[in-house]
Amino acid sequence: MSGAHARGEHTGFRRPNRSALAAGDVRERHGGRRLATGVTITAAVIIAADLLRAVLLAPFFPVSFGPWLAWLSLAVILGVGVVSRMISRANPLPDWLYVTLLVALGVPVWLDVAATWGHLDRGVTPTAAAAAGAVLMPVAAIRGTKVPLSVACAIGLVIATSTLMQAGEAGEYTAAGLAVAVSAVLPTLLAVLAINGFRSLVGRELDLSLVQSTVSTAPSAIGMQASEELAKLDFDAETLLDDVGSGRIAIPLPTAAAERAAAVAARLRARLIEGRTDTWLKHAVTESAYLSNRVVVDDPEGAAGLLSQQQRDGLLLALWLLVGERRKGPAQPIAVELRTPAGDDDHTPSPVVDIDIEVSGVVLRRLDAATWEAVDSVGRHDLVTGDESFHIEIECRPNTISTANATAARRASNPRGS
Repeated sequence: MSGAHARGEHTGFRRPNRSALAAGDVRERHGGRRLATGVTITAAVIIAADLLRAVLLAPFFPVSFGPWLAWLSLAVILGVGVVSRMISRANPLPDWLYVTLLVALGVPVWLDVAATWGHLDRGVTPTAAAAAGAVLMPVAAIRGTKVPLSVACAIGLVIATSTLMQAGEAGEYTAAGLAVAVSAVLPTLLAVLAINGFRSLVGRELDLSLVQSTVSTAPSAIGMQASEELAKLDFDAETLLDDVGSGRIAIPLPTAAAERAAAVAARLRARLIEGRTDTWLKHAVTESAYLSNRVVVDDPEGAAGLLSQQQRDGLLLALWLLVGERRKGPAQPIAVELRTPAGDDDHTPSPVVDIDIEVSGVVLRRLDAATWEAVDSVGRHDLVTGDESFHIEIECRPNTISTANATAARRASNPRGS
């Protein structure tokens, strides 16, 4: 398996454009809108509870505006945010408006802390400031989670600081003030955890759905990313030929045009050579943001193309489940090596494909039964355990129809070898 590791160096992953939008859009679609609605309703309940607490605490304020200036400013910010969201529902909220609304939350926080300052000994605590923290919950569902959580922590820190500065006079009410500070952060924190977990789950499942399309392709068919590269190469070649045909570039070609033509030809030759052994498995791993940096495929003979669709499904799912059990932090990628044993050739009716999966960074006893069911659907397997890793050795016998189709494709791509 050392050869697999040696050939398994990854370049930066770039998801094909045709699947990038579908894979990344988990905020408005794939249940993201329902999640945002649920988070918004929860935030509205929390804000209503803080408003009710403000009404109950109003009699304890001295003769002044009390907390109502803070609540009025918070209502204005909420109104602007809701109207902006309704107007720009089809497009993301402009960054300048997003930043402005977040900065504007400092106004109700400052007004509320100033209004309650010096009254903690009577149990008067901030209300609008705590509600401002809850306002950030739907913001986290609509936009990113890091900035809203940071702002919520800043609001909680301001409330906690004002509470501790009054601790000498407040006595036992200091705990109530600190509880309010926690209430400004905790709802947003829980919302962020739920949102990140949801997006991770949906992203993984959607990524699996996208790459599963490769299991039904021909043995040496190109994938989405490769097809986009070929389309670009085709465009570059057509542009160059059109320039020559129309006389915009003279013959013999100038140095710059000659270098450009040589580069296009070299890229086309490289793509044609790679295409002979670029099987569905290599495309599935390369085009998956989840597998690309966690799985290395070593299949110089294109043996993965011999597998039937059911065996392909099982192998892809097994790799998916194995990657899901890897420990956090840096770890060796899962190495998959495919070989056809010596003696089997293109004339063998049903050749055997040996698949060796080397797994490190995974606790063997934690593997789900579904992993072994997926492995069993590929072929008979043996488990070899080691000190820090284990091997799954699979003897796969593709069915006759799949083998015949794969053999024909291999002969077509390499006629001299037949």
